[in-house]
Amino acid sequence: MIEICGKQVRDTLGELLDPATTGLVVIDMQKGAVFPGGAIGDSGHDLGMMPQVRARCGQAIAAARRNGVPVFHIRVENLPDGASSPAAWLRALYTAANGRPIDLGKLSVKDDPGTEFCVECLPIEGESIITKRRPSAFVATELGLLLRSQGIESVALVGVSTGGCVEATLRDAVHNDFYAVLLEDAVGAYDSTIHDASLTVMRARHDVCSVDDAIAVWDAA
Repeated sequence: MIEICGKQVRDTLGELLDPATTGLVVIDMQKGAVFPGGAIGDSGHDLGMMPQVRARCGQAIAAARRNGVPVFHIRVENLPDGASSPAAWLRALYTAANGRPIDLGKLSVKDDPGTEFCVECLPIEGESIITKRRPSAFVATELGLLLRSQGIESVALVGVSTGGCVEATLRDAVHNDFYAVLLEDAVGAYDSTIHDASLTVMRARHDVCSVDDAIAVWDAA
């Protein structure tokens, strides 16, 4: 611990990722986001990072379960026919697509098979599933309430995509007064330039470690 403004503040990785007060937040590890097919996979996005992300997320989840760290599964799920996407949000999605022919009306639409979780990240009984409709898993969801109700003070984050939903959720975790640690080798994006730029920003402003570092802390505890 270090003292800041007369308050005891967690400082070491062991303190930040203490399994007694940490939750693992797995962001959007859905079939349509990590496999060919669906609005993203069929739009020309580069899925080259996704095999490693799936594997590393799976390793983080297994270690969390083994050490009693609660796992929170985040999924993005939009209503059909753009019912949950006003014009301003569609504009933001269109801009983020950077000219790629994404069918925004079918992006992560409710009841589409692409919204199901990939096999490496399937929830098990008792784990929380939070549905969101915006990048941050904290916007208009119960994530913050569920974390606090389980005594969680820190979140470890993994998933996709690095410069979108992952970074938005990491920022909002801190804005909602949680310690937050990005497991940097268990996140990925569809553009390496954006991925690298986002990691540069997050490393400068937030706590970052590898999946192996997090597992070492949890196993040692």
